Amino acid sequence: MNSTQNNGFDLGIIVSRSLAYFRHVRLMVATGCIGVLAGMVFYVYTIPLYEARGLVYLRAHGSPVSVADVPETMESRTISRSFIQEFTSKRNLLETAKRMKIVGPNGTWADVLDAVPAVTVSELDSSHIEVAVQARSPEVLHSFISAMVDEFREQQQTSWRQYRDDALQRYADELKALDAKGREGMKQLSALEREGKMAETSLRQTRLNELPKDLIISRELVQKMGEIQKRIDSTPEIGEASADLLPLPKVIEELSLLTTFEKERDVKIGDVVRRPTATGGSPLISAGGPKMSAEVVVQPGMVDPLQPWQKLEKDRRILEGSLLELGKQYLPEHALMKKVNEDLESNERALRAELSFSRQRFQLEHEHYRRKLATLEAQLPDYHNVNERLSLDNQAYSDLEKQNTLWDKAREHLAEKLAVITFAEQRDWLEIAFQGHVSLRDKIPISPNKSKLALLSFFLALGLSIGTATVVNILDASASTLPQLEAVTGLKGVGIVPHTTAELLEDICRSPAIGSKVPNFLLENFRLMRSHILLNPASSSRRNQVVMVTSARASEGKTSIACNLAWAFQSIGGRTLLIDCDLRRGRVHHFTKLPNEIGLTPLLLGKCTLQEAIEKTPLPLLDVIPRGHIIIGTTDLLVQAIFHDLITKLRGEYDHIILDTPPVLGLSETTSLQKVVDGVLMVVRAEKTPRKDVLDAVTLLRKAGAYFYGLVLNDLDLNKTANYYNYYYYSSTYYDDLEAPADEAALPEAS
Repeated sequence: MNSTQNNGFDLGIIVSRSLAYFRHVRLMVATGCIGVLAGMVFYVYTIPLYEARGLVYLRAHGSPVSVADVPETMESRTISRSFIQEFTSKRNLLETAKRMKIVGPNGTWADVLDAVPAVTVSELDSSHIEVAVQARSPEVLHSFISAMVDEFREQQQTSWRQYRDDALQRYADELKALDAKGREGMKQLSALEREGKMAETSLRQTRLNELPKDLIISRELVQKMGEIQKRIDSTPEIGEASADLLPLPKVIEELSLLTTFEKERDVKIGDVVRRPTATGGSPLISAGGPKMSAEVVVQPGMVDPLQPWQKLEKDRRILEGSLLELGKQYLPEHALMKKVNEDLESNERALRAELSFSRQRFQLEHEHYRRKLATLEAQLPDYHNVNERLSLDNQAYSDLEKQNTLWDKAREHLAEKLAVITFAEQRDWLEIAFQGHVSLRDKIPISPNKSKLALLSFFLALGLSIGTATVVNILDASASTLPQLEAVTGLKGVGIVPHTTAELLEDICRSPAIGSKVPNFLLENFRLMRSHILLNPASSSRRNQVVMVTSARASEGKTSIACNLAWAFQSIGGRTLLIDCDLRRGRVHHFTKLPNEIGLTPLLLGKCTLQEAIEKTPLPLLDVIPRGHIIIGTTDLLVQAIFHDLITKLRGEYDHIILDTPPVLGLSETTSLQKVVDGVLMVVRAEKTPRKDVLDAVTLLRKAGAYFYGLVLNDLDLNKTANYYNYYYYSSTYYDDLEAPADEAALPEAS
């Protein structure tokens, strides 16, 4: 047994669960019969079906001139799924049925299904398919497949002709639309070029192309001329002084500065520059007179490698050298000395004149370039606007040209499609032919099949019987076995009470010696409960003296258990008192055959004494306190001190006290009564009481601090196979086998 448990396999559990189905044998037989009956009804009322299988040759030929995006000319030399779908379509089958006059001209698809329920197609190879037809009538099978082929061929030819005509018309309409779009595009190009004045804008852009370059050059010149002007103005000796007042060295210095700027300009032949002029002579050699400035074009003879003032300065150095040499020979008044001095004065005047002219030319050019810079900066927005406008116009023009190119390509492509479709219009693209029947079952129907139907009926009956019983077992929430209750409540089971007659169960005043020689199957169960209670491990404060017998709900047999448990305690020689604490519907007096005039109710109300309330039974060790008459409001006395004092007093007079209490659920006194008892015995009616009710009752008592001796499974029917298998040792058959030895005399019955 241990090895079996270690391996996770318990044969006893499997057998026990299997035997649980025997509780529903009648239900299983009934549902099994329903399954068999369903198969018989199906066989009787099902219309027979006949089947024919035929071979069809199907091959598709592509157009001799095919274009990838022209679906009408796509080449397909193998059987495609679309062919099979069209061949078995509702339309083809309906038209075939009309051709064969299976349905009328106004027949529907439902009418076709009534005559031909199923048509299936399977592909055999690249050019053959097998068609299976199931029909109600054998005559239909003989020609239905060939009729399908003929009807399919006619529909395909009609459909393809109409499709090609529609395609030609559609492509022709698209071609006209593309032509119109092309003409519209050309008009848009002309309008854009005309309205946008693209030629004028392009010319303006050409003229303004040098604007950024001129602007940069002019800005740099103005900046340099401004720096030179600042330097001249910052020299105190030069400043704003007239050329006639400047010392001659400063004149040479300023001329050198201005000449350096002119060299940096790098004037070339053909440049337009401003230069000073004098009335009546050359500005470079004239000593006076009014000066003017004019723009002139630089010519080859005007580009002089040596500036005039530099030649004058060179001549001056020569004159000064001559004057120095003559001064060594002649006096200052000598004619030669005077001549050289006059030449020096004339040379100095010429240098000062050159400085004046250079100043005027520099100032005029400075002003000229400032104005030119302002003019160029003013033209800069126009330059940007012209470029932006021309770019936008060019982009629009390019887009229109691309669009027209697309229209041209589309027109060429459509023209190619029209040519291909027109060329391939008369081509027969599909070859289909019926090649005969592979199998023909027009005598023996394929449905219903007797052997298959019998097998299906058997499995249906088996599934219904087992499935129904399984569902009932799953939905059964009642307590069937002690292990179920132990698993739900966590309490141990102390015994069961088999289902028996009321005469045996209610005979409380029986002799204590009954079953002493040969065990009695009923009384041994109560003795077993007594042993569990007496041997129950309790603390030193518990004496297992006062036992409360209760149940979750009413009609679970707790009164019969309490009465028989009291008999079991007195049978071992201890004084036992049975108290009926169910003041609403207690029945202890019925079991003990005692009067119910005086009992617990008058005792708690103080209308009688304890000795008057206690009734004696034929058993000398068993006394009973019945409930008495039902009086409204007396149930509250059970939870008051008067009842607690009563139990305390009775503990000193009796060895065992059994309390038959009301059910736990829905009533209040039982939960409170557990305070005056030593332990609780919970009674559960087998296969009647829901496990949830038992759990709720145990939970309530636990919350109140109750101590449990265990559970008793009452009214267990051992005639059921599953119960007998689990508790066969509680049955009468088991005890009947325990006979007394033949050589021993029967003991006398105890009085």
